[in-house]
Amino acid sequence: MNKGDLVWLPATTTLLQFDEMGAVCRHKSTERPMNVFLVEKHDYVYWKILCEGEQWCVPQNLLFPAHREE
Repeated sequence: MNKGDLVWLPATTTLLQFDEMGAVCRHKSTERPMNVFLVEKHDYVYWKILCEGEQWCVPQNLLFPAHREE
């Protein structure tokens, strides 16, 4: 997966935002599965995604390539 890709995010995934010191400052869980965009790699564990107009961090092992229905 690469920056700008559309990816699938499962339901009940915890989304995180970190402060300047690296501590979690906000979190929420998704209620339903959804497609989101990869913004950038945050570190070796997390990717930043764009979800509902905000950037959040998600462990990269919880993101899956979005499949097109033909």
